[in-house]
Amino acid sequence: MKIASVQTMTTRLPILTGEWRDTIHHVTHIELVVVDITSDTGITGTGVSHTSGSGAKTIEALIVDLGESLVGKEIQPKRLWHEAWQYLHDLGGAGLTTTALGAVDIALWDVIAKAADQPLVDVLGRTRDRIPVYGSGINLGLTTEELVEQARKWHSDGYRGFKVKVGKPDIDEDVERLTKVREVIGSMPLMVDANQGWGPELAPRRINGLRGLDLTWVEEPLISDDVAGHARLRTQIETPIGVGENIYNIFQFRDYLVGGAVDFVQADIVRVGGITPWMEIAALAQAFNRPMAPHFMMELSSQVLCAVPNGWIAEDVEGGSLSALKALRTPHRVVDGYYVPADTAGHGLDFDREYMELHRT
Repeated sequence: MKIASVQTMTTRLPILTGEWRDTIHHVTHIELVVVDITSDTGITGTGVSHTSGSGAKTIEALIVDLGESLVGKEIQPKRLWHEAWQYLHDLGGAGLTTTALGAVDIALWDVIAKAADQPLVDVLGRTRDRIPVYGSGINLGLTTEELVEQARKWHSDGYRGFKVKVGKPDIDEDVERLTKVREVIGSMPLMVDANQGWGPELAPRRINGLRGLDLTWVEEPLISDDVAGHARLRTQIETPIGVGENIYNIFQFRDYLVGGAVDFVQADIVRVGGITPWMEIAALAQAFNRPMAPHFMMELSSQVLCAVPNGWIAEDVEGGSLSALKALRTPHRVVDGYYVPADTAGHGLDFDREYMELHRT
């Protein structure tokens, strides 16, 4: 089975729950680059990459270039991924190049699963039938009352954990907000995300100031490039550290793991280059006894989590899932705090092309 064609489209979808703000972001739209790869047997697989509002056309251009080199090749995702990574490597071994590869690799695995007439999770090797999901919000700009109401809704919907943005100018405000959320959710997992907003001097004081709240992790307390800084910080605090949203290849994750700088591995399935490298990163994390708790893309992340023994929990960003963005004809649902992969062939993401066409760029 060979690649007959590679087609792309880019769409810029509005966040229907309102703009997102945290310590470094102001986001009103999510860009999606959708890739359709059709085999010479007539099977079409679909992949997707995402951005937080900018850069998608550059990603699409890389995919178009790469796609021309792939036509006529046998559909073997692992082999093609490593060949494609070498093809793009002179432009960088991580970042834009891996984000472009993500959509291509996901599409190739979708073809393979459809050709086998099996769900993606079974082709990868199912380890469980469902995965817990936590509610996540870009909620630093919410009032305390709005934040508590958000947590209350997530709790009533059955989510298995809760994540809150931190980084208010006054730490007492962070403490007050988190204390009130803790009152709502009881002893369930509570995570916080600093979005790289603190420096090495401020981070330990801020995190230690949240003692007593029983936090499962603090996410991206420092700039993600600073592996040594995270390793040093890990010796200064009791709260576990989660990173991975802005780490882009297996070598960067290796450095974090070997350096003792991470407790929860949050590899983004798109940003690391797709399913092939994500599974490799998960295996590496397992060797260090670290759980996988990936960033974003709930509908895909949940499926790969069901195919690794160290899958821990998936993230459902309020307003940011493919379903919430109205990108799918049939939304994927979290039921009683769990995501259950469908039994349809492939990954089961049926994109609403008409709606996406309205926002095409």
